[in-house]
Amino acid sequence: MCKALYAAEAVKLVNEKAHVKLYHSTCHTCMHGLFYYVVQSEGGVSAVGLVTDAAGDDALRLANSKVVTADECISTHRIVSNQSQDLCQNLLDIREKLA
Repeated sequence: MCKALYAAEAVKLVNEKAHVKLYHSTCHTCMHGLFYYVVQSEGGVSAVGLVTDAAGDDALRLANSKVVTADECISTHRIVSNQSQDLCQNLLDIREKLA
């Protein structure tokens, strides 16, 4: 995010399965985190990065947690869509209490 170079010791292997490795690193300048998926195949190596606010400990916990199913995502979407007005009002109420 800040274009700083990451130190090699900031990159941690989180998970490894077959030819896929998941790495996490945190920029010590801006404190943004990055997940990197590195996939090795006969055709070469591919990598995908994802900016995150997850810390290294979060990365380990998430890598070993239960996978969220498509049905769970759809259910959550429906709940939020159907109750979004109440959700927004509750968030505003909380914000007022904290101010």
